[in-house]
Amino acid sequence: MAPETTNNRITPRVKNLIGNNQTMTLATTGKNKAWAAPVFYVNKGSGFYFFSNPNARHIEEALASGQAGCTIYAQDASWKNLMGLQMSGKVLIVTGGMEASKAIIAYVKKFPTIKTFFSSIKDLDLNDFKCKFHAKLYCFIPDYIFLMDNSVHFGFRTEIKPEIKKDTLFK
Repeated sequence: MAPETTNNRITPRVKNLIGNNQTMTLATTGKNKAWAAPVFYVNKGSGFYFFSNPNARHIEEALASGQAGCTIYAQDASWKNLMGLQMSGKVLIVTGGMEASKAIIAYVKKFPTIKTFFSSIKDLDLNDFKCKFHAKLYCFIPDYIFLMDNSVHFGFRTEIKPEIKKDTLFK
């Protein structure tokens, strides 16, 4: 295996890809029809947190089927630099507690324009987002992650093992 394909070399690239992007595309299926929806996310540990309308097609299908796909990719005009993550997993509703509080803090930090929608962000909670945006907090938890990176070589793809431990999401 070439040095570029070892996990030690891939991990920083994956973290950089996740950290430098704001949207992920969530893919679902229902009634034998595929659907994809972009959502703004914040990553903490093994979870990708996002707000969405509970009546949105991608939410209804993800929760009904118990599975979803997701991609995050770097914008580039050259096929030689095409790089992204291909993931499958599940979407969970985040109902409150410390997990929700930390996700909201991280979300506001990543997307500071959120502050303009509220008079104060000091005690911002899930109900504030529900009232203002008709949105709930969800978390995409990947079961499988593949890195696709044409800069290694055309068609390069390798599996990244996710650490799926609920207690490590915010460590």
